[in-house]
Amino acid sequence: MAITAIKNANVFNHDTGDFTTQTVLIENEKIAAVLSSYEDLPEDHQIDATGFYLTPGFIDTCSQIGLKEIGIRWEGNDGYEPNEENGSELQVVDGIYPFDSAFKDAVASGVTAAHIVSAPESVVGAKTSVIHTNGKTVDEMLLYKNLGFSFSMGDVPKNAFMEKTKSPLTRMGIAQKIRTALKNLLNANHLEGAPIFIRSHRADDIATAIRIAEEFRLPIILVHATEYPLVTSRPADQPFSVIAGPCFQPIERGELQLLDPSLYSALFEQDVPFTFATDHPVSSVTHLQLEGALALKAGVPEKVILNGLTRDAAKLLRIDQLTGSIQKGLFADCVLWNKHPLDLTARSVRTFIKGKEVYRWE
Repeated sequence: MAITAIKNANVFNHDTGDFTTQTVLIENEKIAAVLSSYEDLPEDHQIDATGFYLTPGFIDTCSQIGLKEIGIRWEGNDGYEPNEENGSELQVVDGIYPFDSAFKDAVASGVTAAHIVSAPESVVGAKTSVIHTNGKTVDEMLLYKNLGFSFSMGDVPKNAFMEKTKSPLTRMGIAQKIRTALKNLLNANHLEGAPIFIRSHRADDIATAIRIAEEFRLPIILVHATEYPLVTSRPADQPFSVIAGPCFQPIERGELQLLDPSLYSALFEQDVPFTFATDHPVSSVTHLQLEGALALKAGVPEKVILNGLTRDAAKLLRIDQLTGSIQKGLFADCVLWNKHPLDLTARSVRTFIKGKEVYRWE
């Protein structure tokens, strides 16, 4: 049996937000124990982590990594199917390339899992998947094959429709397409509690997404929600969460004019559950740690941020029974940092996925 002890690390405590000196025992793929000390292994099975910080691997809750390859032109872009009206029949798992060089960047940046969502050009997107960021086949990387359904509102799908058809698509038209897709999914009993992700930036799009959720009595997860602080009408009894960000990206479109890390503090102050995303390659997967640091600068507590990058992200993506915490029985997806992980000068020195060291900073 492969056993490794990460000794005397400052281990993140999800409940208190503190780092406590502990030893984490990894056996095969999983965490076998979290102990105050451990001395029973030979030296070559021990990692002296004194002075280092240990967290669960970060989880990017909206990404196109492997679906839209970096440094590749149209050949590596499998995030958008322009001729498919009913995108909910597609599966992103069929388009993920496990040798996208961005996966190496992910593990080097402490990102061990990602929620893959089709590109925002599609009003009705493909079924989403959650994967580990290391593996030679997609099947090996899968944490959740078909998690939920994705939809997109705003400037990007409007422009994509215009380029394809040479005719305009209004926000009214987008809303109707989403309503029709949801009706069809409900009639076919395909939702069955599956999460619904809706990309939206502008306040009016966010309000429309919430309105549609109330009409169908469905909980939704807003993605991006850039102008959420401007939204005054919020459902009293219809729960929703937000996959926020990325705030570090070029302001290239009108709907991004109010992009600012204060979004994170607004969500926190209004007690809206939220996690973090890079929407790689919109912002690089290497910037997920930066998004957390921007939230810290905006006034969000460290505990909320680190949970949003790990345990809460896993809960949102329904993989918390597999990963997201340093807890006995879960996959040993963890990262050793040379400084506090929200320090912008901190870096991952070792990254583990399913107990295997997939990155080491020499």
